[in-house]
Amino acid sequence: MMRAIVFLGGCMLLLSQFQVTDGLYGGIDTSNYFALLLGTMVAIVCLVKAPKTLYRGDAMVFVLFVYLLIHASLIHAMQSREFYLSISYFALYAVFRVIRAMRLANYVSFAVMFGGIYQSCLVLGQLLGYGISNHLRFVVTGSFFNPGPCGIFLAGVFVLAVAMMKKGYRKVGINLMFVRYVTAYVTFGVTLVAMVPTMSRAGWIGALVGVMLLYRREIAARVNMRRRWVIGGGVVGMIVVLTLFYLLKKDSANGRLFIWQNTVSAYWETPLFGVGIDGFERAFAEAQHDYFEKKDVLEQDNRHVEMAGVVESAFNEPLALFLLLGAVGGVFAAMVLFFKLQRLTVYSCVAVALLVASFFSYTFYIPSIAIVFLFAVAQLPDRRVRGGRYVNVLMFGMIGVVTLYFNFREYGNRWAYREWKNRAIYYAQEDYESVVDDYERLYPILKHNFKFLFEYGHSLNKAGRYEESNTILEEGTAHSADPMFWNIIGNNYLVLKQYDQGVAAYLRAYYTCPNRVYPLYLLTKLEAERGDTTMMNYYGHILLRKRPKVPSLAVDEMKFEIRKMLGVKP
Repeated sequence: MMRAIVFLGGCMLLLSQFQVTDGLYGGIDTSNYFALLLGTMVAIVCLVKAPKTLYRGDAMVFVLFVYLLIHASLIHAMQSREFYLSISYFALYAVFRVIRAMRLANYVSFAVMFGGIYQSCLVLGQLLGYGISNHLRFVVTGSFFNPGPCGIFLAGVFVLAVAMMKKGYRKVGINLMFVRYVTAYVTFGVTLVAMVPTMSRAGWIGALVGVMLLYRREIAARVNMRRRWVIGGGVVGMIVVLTLFYLLKKDSANGRLFIWQNTVSAYWETPLFGVGIDGFERAFAEAQHDYFEKKDVLEQDNRHVEMAGVVESAFNEPLALFLLLGAVGGVFAAMVLFFKLQRLTVYSCVAVALLVASFFSYTFYIPSIAIVFLFAVAQLPDRRVRGGRYVNVLMFGMIGVVTLYFNFREYGNRWAYREWKNRAIYYAQEDYESVVDDYERLYPILKHNFKFLFEYGHSLNKAGRYEESNTILEEGTAHSADPMFWNIIGNNYLVLKQYDQGVAAYLRAYYTCPNRVYPLYLLTKLEAERGDTTMMNYYGHILLRKRPKVPSLAVDEMKFEIRKMLGVKP
């Protein structure tokens, strides 16, 4: 009975991450939320089966959990989605540790492999025209919104399947090990085929590293060389592979290198304790703004201008972790991995494959990938320390109780999300007075959601409440890197005749993302209104020389209006 519950629970946990539930108030986030909440509840119920031995890795996980709670409390981030998701990950780790203690990990492995088969079938169906992807630019995405995370998920399942194949089975008829072996073979075949059209370089590299670790002894024996030569050859081979993947999508790779550069710059502003679990967008936007302002991109061309954008992740999870939680949190997380990865097992290879992929993508922003990684890490051996069952019950129990408390508190706010979805119709219809009246009630609950803050601030602007609009929009800039917040703030200052503050806001928007021409258009209009023809001509001519990142009719109309204002012929 328990085996069936674990298997079905694992399947539900993974499959729920693949569902886009637009009918619910949070879309796909809602399905993630309920699945993770279910996992937390299971952690509480199963504490009677907590591991009898205390391990160093588990103790360090608990230390990291306590640090996250204190950190989020001090920076007032306990209402952010990132916080709820992070503490739910800790609860899921506790669940998987309990499953390991009950020796039921094989059943979760089945669930993970079936999840990989399901995802592969979606990818192949989209490739053959039997399904529609979730992104207009890509033919295949699986159930994800981008083929990159889909490829990384498949890479983790692929390595797990190869590991289960390598373990083999006992030839004593049809038993669990035989079924696992056959399932692994099927998973291996379909995930191998499905990984190719995703074009996920991070997934390919992760899968390659994971499989090489699985067969490290066989490779070393066949090569028949000294260890240093094998290691050296592996390093050279990896450099060659990385170079080829770089050339495969050079523009994309350069963009990620630029993102890493700005992430490192943002880290050095608060190196010890970081910017907070929900502070990436703000910190990155400030770093990108400071870089372009220093390079004076108003006057000089810069090769990075075309790469600038509204970035929501670092495309490098270790860098993001150090930026969010600082050196203290980063060291705690590194110690967890150090304790867990000292001995390489089949699950170690799965964890390492996903870790390698995380250096090039936003791997753990996707709950389904994080679940596979947490499951693999939870199965790893570790060194024992003094203590035992009751210490584990205390640690896992505290993780579960705290997570349940915060998740149920958020669940109690579901009416606000539902109300927001219903009232957003007024925003789309430009009935801003109704939006302001309704959003004022929702603000205390949704004040950490940048989309809500933008709609609320923009509606206040349209309703003529400019100072209140700026207050809300400035809060939004703490949760988003979108320069449109600063454009509307500048518009408010323009109406209030506070021209210098308006110029500062427009320039903030421009330097944050200098391949957009709209801030230059607003600057030109502002200078025209206050009668400064010199600065009007200055900003206007910069706009006319500017090549937009994405040409559009709106850009052409802005340039036509500025030419007419300046008296410049096309």
